[in-house]
Amino acid sequence: MSWRRVLLAAFLFALLTPAGLRADDQTVVFVAWNLRNYSLKPAPAPTTEPPPQPKSRASISAIVQTLAELQPDLLGLCEIGSRADLADLQRRLKKAGVNLPHATLVEGDDPHRHVALLSRFPLGPDAHWRHPTFELGGLPRPARRGFLDTSVQVRPDFSLRVLGAHLKSRRIMPDYDQAEFRRLEAQLLRTRLDQVLAGAPSTPLVLFGDFNDTKNSPVLRAIQGRQGSPTALTALTLADHQGDQWTYHWNETDEYSRIDYLMVNRALRPLIDRRASGLHRSATWRIASDHRPLVMVIKLPPAP
Repeated sequence: MSWRRVLLAAFLFALLTPAGLRADDQTVVFVAWNLRNYSLKPAPAPTTEPPPQPKSRASISAIVQTLAELQPDLLGLCEIGSRADLADLQRRLKKAGVNLPHATLVEGDDPHRHVALLSRFPLGPDAHWRHPTFELGGLPRPARRGFLDTSVQVRPDFSLRVLGAHLKSRRIMPDYDQAEFRRLEAQLLRTRLDQVLAGAPSTPLVLFGDFNDTKNSPVLRAIQGRQGSPTALTALTLADHQGDQWTYHWNETDEYSRIDYLMVNRALRPLIDRRASGLHRSATWRIASDHRPLVMVIKLPPAP
């Protein structure tokens, strides 16, 4: 075949292929990452938690470089700043060869730190739970960052439900128990998961987030649900190429722990390529964030 025919065939395929799809699509790369306060401007007002400082150029560059290496199709984010900050990251990624044109962000009670999703594929209507509340110490308390909830149309015959959360940090608070706060947030999140999965149990679902707690804690048990039940989630066991499973370094205590997770339901679990999934390890991870990116590779089922 001549080079002119090759170019013509490629052009015609681009016209006929639905937006967001490629000819060789067999896998979807999902990356989840807490960016440690991706904000371009100082926080305008005091908050109940330490206000974020503007992200340094070196840190932003390290984030973009890492994501250019990982080439995500879906990017779940914690600690992104405003919608303008999210758009800034989109522009930088596109310039670096990572085009994620679809975006959604949930605005909770924390005005500075948000949960968001960037996607190569079209997104369905948002079902975010922006201001869930619970009672603690006799007072109503908001889950600070809300819960992200949306759907992704990967192919005409394959959609993915995506939820995201960033639970209360382990920082001590003067007027309530931070661990109990987080546990009650986790119970609210489980309530939403039960609602979603009861209504569509066969829909592949992934939950990403920074849950600020470790394996076998009450928080993780609450989120995963009763194992063996139709609505239970499985936390993927991810490791880097050296076998380490920690996702976060807390500098104040010099503690390495696994507090960031990707969880999947029964419908999605068989599609995970566990050998290709893992934790990204690079020389610049500490410059980018105090968390490391989690990578999950989904093997798409054959098209009908």
